[in-house]
Amino acid sequence: MKTTELWTEKYSPVSLEEFVGNSEIVKEVQLWALDWNKKKNGKPLLLYGHVGNGKTCLAHLIASLNQWDLFELNASDFRTKDIIERLAGAALQNASFSGKSRLVLLDEIDGIQARKDKGGMSAILQVLKNAKNPVILTANDIYSNRQMAIVRNYCKKLEFKKINYLSVAKRLKLVCEKESIEYDVPTINALAKESGGDLRAALLDLQSLVGKTKKITLPDVEGLGFREREEKIFSVLSKIFRAKTIKECQDARWSSEVSNDLLLRWIEENIPIQFKDPKHMASAWERFSKADIFNGRIIRRQYWGFLRYSSELMTSGVSFAPEGERKHEFVMYRFPTLLSKLSAASSERALKKQVAQKMQKKLHASKREIISQDIPFLMALFEKEQAAIGFTANFGFDEKELAFLLQTTSKTKKVQSILEQAQELSQKNRKAKRKPLEAVQEQDLSAFEAPKEENPVPLAEAKGQSKLF
Repeated sequence: MKTTELWTEKYSPVSLEEFVGNSEIVKEVQLWALDWNKKKNGKPLLLYGHVGNGKTCLAHLIASLNQWDLFELNASDFRTKDIIERLAGAALQNASFSGKSRLVLLDEIDGIQARKDKGGMSAILQVLKNAKNPVILTANDIYSNRQMAIVRNYCKKLEFKKINYLSVAKRLKLVCEKESIEYDVPTINALAKESGGDLRAALLDLQSLVGKTKKITLPDVEGLGFREREEKIFSVLSKIFRAKTIKECQDARWSSEVSNDLLLRWIEENIPIQFKDPKHMASAWERFSKADIFNGRIIRRQYWGFLRYSSELMTSGVSFAPEGERKHEFVMYRFPTLLSKLSAASSERALKKQVAQKMQKKLHASKREIISQDIPFLMALFEKEQAAIGFTANFGFDEKELAFLLQTTSKTKKVQSILEQAQELSQKNRKAKRKPLEAVQEQDLSAFEAPKEENPVPLAEAKGQSKLF
């Protein structure tokens, strides 16, 4: 039967030895659990750090290994009176109905909103002060709001570090072997690095990339990385354009993983898409142009103090350019056209160099001369199919190089047809040059022998010779 089980659950650790990363914290949490088993009640634990590092996973594992019942709540649950009362009861009771200790797990508590979840936060504080059962809290950022300061004071804080990519790669290899997936080390290492220390994300990506093929390749991983970066920048743009305060704009800018220059290009491309009203668009362009002026001054004067002005103008300045109430409709953001053109130009230059390098072996000219003089002429000749076949066979052009010379894409029927015929022609030419050994005639070595005299003088007579004539 085909299973749809997530690999994050299927390959969840069942022992402390299988847990990946943060080994010191793992030992400390287990000692804390042993103290609770000995009736030495410890402070609640606050596990915090980057997503996907195993904070929640470790809490589940500790509960399982110590045979504790688990009572788990997420930040999104702290909104009803019933849930809050259940939380208080679970923490304050000495034991569960089974007689076992109960682990109270409060997951992602930094997601509690100050205004909406006042009841939830008060319930958490009650748990931290009076808990008679072990309590673990998890969070990504414990400095995100003021309420977290109160929580920090009642807990023992343990910071989870990002998992080293080699440790992530080791687990991915193990999963590949168990799932009979064909892989190579560079591909797995690339996927591990792409995860940014997030083992959960790495496992989910591996499962999504493999599909039915049971094989993972480097191009698959590279495509995934580009897609994720693009998705993240879309989120940043949305936060900038929809921000209600300048601080929200600043937070969005700092959360961006792209450079300041690249973010500038993204905002520039999407101003006309975001602002439909001509007046609003004009105001946004005015702020953006001022940001660009400051960037120009930074380059000319090398005074980086202007960066704080350009950064604010291109984000907060553009976002709050429209006066009055802003409408926030769904917007499909677009990749910067300029970057697309630059990328295409860069690829074209690289192909020109590859073509020139292959032609150079037979033309004995410089690459610069071939690129400027011969390649344009060759592209004109390639309009005739027979010429394209002959030159492709002669110079050994591959699929991408041939597509470039034909000014088309590599997967077209024309490219594939010419490439096949060129390969056949190359094979015929190689066979024509070969001569079987048995067909080679013996060389006539008589040409290398010394010429014989027509009337040789006897040796004895030559020795007794007394006159020249």
